[in-house]
Amino acid sequence: MLLIGGLGMQHYQRNWLETGFLALLPATEQRPEVGKAIQQQTQTINRKVVWLVGAESAQQAIDLAKQLQQPLHESGLFAPLQLQIPVQDYQQRYQQLFDYRYQLLDERTRQLLQHNPQQISQDNLQQLYGPMGQLQAANLEQDPLLLFARYFQAQNPSQLNFEQGVVVLQDGERHWALLLSELQDSDLKLDKLAVLRDLSEAAKQLIKNQGGELLVSGLPLFTAHGAHTAQQEISTIGVGSSIGVVLLLFLTFRSPRPLLLCGLAVASGLLAAWLLSLVLFGKIHMLTLVFGSSLIGVVVDYALHFFCDGIGLPHWTPREGLRYVLPGLAFGLLTSLLGYAGLGFSPFPGLQHIAVFSAIGLVVAWLTVVLLFPFLLQGFQLSHQAGIFNLTRYWQQYWPNWLFKHRPVAVCTLAVLVGGGLWQLDAKDDVRLLQTPPLALVASDAKIKQLLPFGRDNQFFVVTGNSEAQWYENEHRLTTELARLQLQNQLKSHTAISDFWPDTARQQENYHLLKNTVYAAGHLRQYMAELGFSETAIAQELAQFEMAETQSLSLNDWLNTTDESKRLLWLGDDQQAFQSIVTLNGVHDVQALAQLAIMPGVSWVDSAGQMSELFQRYRLRVSILLLGICGLILALLVVKLGWRQGMQVMTVPILAMLSALAVLGWLQELFTLFNVFALLLVLEVSLDYAVFFHMANGQADAMDKRNSTSLAVTLSALTTLLAYGLLATSSTAIVHAFGITLAVGVFSAFLLAPLIGFSDLAEK
Repeated sequence: MLLIGGLGMQHYQRNWLETGFLALLPATEQRPEVGKAIQQQTQTINRKVVWLVGAESAQQAIDLAKQLQQPLHESGLFAPLQLQIPVQDYQQRYQQLFDYRYQLLDERTRQLLQHNPQQISQDNLQQLYGPMGQLQAANLEQDPLLLFARYFQAQNPSQLNFEQGVVVLQDGERHWALLLSELQDSDLKLDKLAVLRDLSEAAKQLIKNQGGELLVSGLPLFTAHGAHTAQQEISTIGVGSSIGVVLLLFLTFRSPRPLLLCGLAVASGLLAAWLLSLVLFGKIHMLTLVFGSSLIGVVVDYALHFFCDGIGLPHWTPREGLRYVLPGLAFGLLTSLLGYAGLGFSPFPGLQHIAVFSAIGLVVAWLTVVLLFPFLLQGFQLSHQAGIFNLTRYWQQYWPNWLFKHRPVAVCTLAVLVGGGLWQLDAKDDVRLLQTPPLALVASDAKIKQLLPFGRDNQFFVVTGNSEAQWYENEHRLTTELARLQLQNQLKSHTAISDFWPDTARQQENYHLLKNTVYAAGHLRQYMAELGFSETAIAQELAQFEMAETQSLSLNDWLNTTDESKRLLWLGDDQQAFQSIVTLNGVHDVQALAQLAIMPGVSWVDSAGQMSELFQRYRLRVSILLLGICGLILALLVVKLGWRQGMQVMTVPILAMLSALAVLGWLQELFTLFNVFALLLVLEVSLDYAVFFHMANGQADAMDKRNSTSLAVTLSALTTLLAYGLLATSSTAIVHAFGITLAVGVFSAFLLAPLIGFSDLAEK
């Protein structure tokens, strides 16, 4: 144990925990071409928190936003906050790109040049004589056609207004000031999440007290609320169940030694499984730990059968007890290993890791019970009669007798309840249903997405190409289709590099569009003359246009001048593959967008949808494996015990699992991958119960052995229900699904196991 612990500490210093669900997929399904995009998108949103301060006037909204800056800054959570955007930043970007104004044309200007070039001059005249004419006139001398003003305006949505350097939005009579923040550390530790949650609540109250309204959203906030809920449940359910288990075992055995030995078996199994899994795989997935930790119920079952065999027997010895329980323990371990072998041969790395972790944990815990318990229990006696012993003895004698007397009614009732529940069972693999954030936070997030024109949905496209030209062609083809979908109201907006940066060929095309239209046949001269330009100014503009014919703006130069949000769209040209992201906002028709993935070089990424498909695939795969495992165990039971008795023993786990599924159906609960994982544990535990009751029937002192077995099964069921059944009260969907399935399954097995061999015993 010391060696295992020492090696474990070395691994603990490393980054050993895997949380990405892509790691659960086979290598052929992990889509490496989108892995980098998903990682970059995750890094982008993992640290962003958006604050919108609303008020009756723009000035009040700005003042409140400035007040909000102070507590956010003092919290120490955030990097420098971005409220006021320096005007010089925009001026600098303007200057750097201005020389390429003949090559950088927005899409509307291109359309006008192709179909109605005279409209450009008419539009410009309307702008110059309109309310904003003075602002445009300042640019007119250097950019007579206002080409760059058009391009720059297309990059910055008109819904946004700048007042005192602050981005302000108007929604009806409400004005909203935008404050962007970014966490200094992307590692969302629990203490920081708690501070963030409390800070957001305090900020809302601060703004509300001054007549304003605060909307706040961001992945860190959702994580913070989830962590807060989990901590509350752990402190109540976890601590309460632990105290219950300790008191139950201590009052039953009246000694701390059985309790400590149970802890030793559990700790040795889990620690060995953790360490050896790290050695074999390098990392352990979070899902592996969740399922692996539930093996405590099986391990405790091994230990309890050992202890309960000697309770009330003054001359009992540990070695004598081992001789009796060893066949049952060995058979239970063998059937469990058969089950995990089925998982291990699946093509999913996640299931393989779970199988290896669980198998190692069970084997080491089993060896601890078989090899160490007889040695550590030398001289230990359980000669007293535990108070619960009389209850369990009464239970295992009279409960089966009552059922056999009312067999027709019991069978019909069970058939109706199980059949009706299974009929209503509906698989729900949508991961969005597994999230239970506060309604206020969901409403705030939805309102922010409605107000901000550049919000990002979880769905996006990844565009690739073998060359820069091919990549650009693929992305431009995609954005053309996206523009069509926007006109059909299937999408609110999208953001893509090709909407703002044209490649070299398109830049030349833009230039020649100008050359063949407004700069041809004296059109520009006439237009500038009408505006009062001198001949010198007209000649200077024509000369500048001719000099710009051979120039072009490279992608790297454009990336260096654009804002960060657009730079993040570029994934680079790693290994001769040019990649970018096309983000979406306001998706209304997911299917229509997903169909665009058939285009060359286009990959559709729907994180929630693809995660749901992954969960569905896993659920079906594990369900099939579960059926196969049941078949293998039944075959082994028939070979070992004969057809009749083998079927009797197998009936207990089958009915226990069906009862759990039926209750899920009646209660309209979620049926997901996590319920199936719970069924695997129900299979193991209920099979142990049934096997030990069968073994008791074959002994000379069958009734005494059934009594001790009944005590062990009762204690095992109670500890399992206390440790994991209480998870059914959790408000977290995943935890609740696992807990309710396990609770119903284990309780059903507890009711059914005493029926094994009872009729034969009654006849004797």
